Amino acid sequence: MPRGILFDFGDTVMHTVSEDPMAGNARILELAENQNGLTAEQIQQCADEIEADVVRRKVEAMIEFGFQSFQRILFDTLGLSFRIEAAELEQEFWRAAIKCEPAEGIHEVLHTLARFGIEAGIVSNCVFRGKVLEDELAAHGLLGHFKFVISSIDYGYRKPHRRIFDVAVKKLRFATSDVWFVGDRIERDIVGARGAGLVPVWYNYGDKKHSEPNCMMVRTWDEFRKTIEAL
Repeated sequence: MPRGILFDFGDTVMHTVSEDPMAGNARILELAENQNGLTAEQIQQCADEIEADVVRRKVEAMIEFGFQSFQRILFDTLGLSFRIEAAELEQEFWRAAIKCEPAEGIHEVLHTLARFGIEAGIVSNCVFRGKVLEDELAAHGLLGHFKFVISSIDYGYRKPHRRIFDVAVKKLRFATSDVWFVGDRIERDIVGARGAGLVPVWYNYGDKKHSEPNCMMVRTWDEFRKTIEAL
């Protein structure tokens, strides 16, 4: 029986229903002093050019590059200015562009963990701050189940770098071997968790084919809940 369980956020605890950066750009323009008359399409074209370089570099280095830094480069390049702070702008973009819903069965899993006294936390590779993820979880009645939410941007390191796993384990205050990590990505979550000494669990909700040795696998949260109860 684990004493603590760490979860990935996207496509694990929460599933992305839709992701529409153009809607986010449109919201941004509503808040901007747009003296050059830029369109949402022009913003996205510049963003795509910057992102093509940023993504490659951060994946190779396992270092995060945050949305607010990205915004600063993008908006200063385009000559856009705003009447609100960068953190608020980040939140407004998320609300307009990202639609999420809880994964089916995750509520029941988290109630089961609470019943057995198993503590939970979230570790996510995300360019948005942990506060943004916390607000999304709160909107769906999930935040209270987690002791903490770690976004890679708040710590600088991305999964599979060992350091972000080590930080999360320290926050749980359990031995590494007593902590499970559940995620949907083999390279980031499973390989990273194993390398950090945690017990990896592959949440293979799409029944993807992969020869991943020595790894517990569940296809649904109901299956995971029954595994915990059986222990």
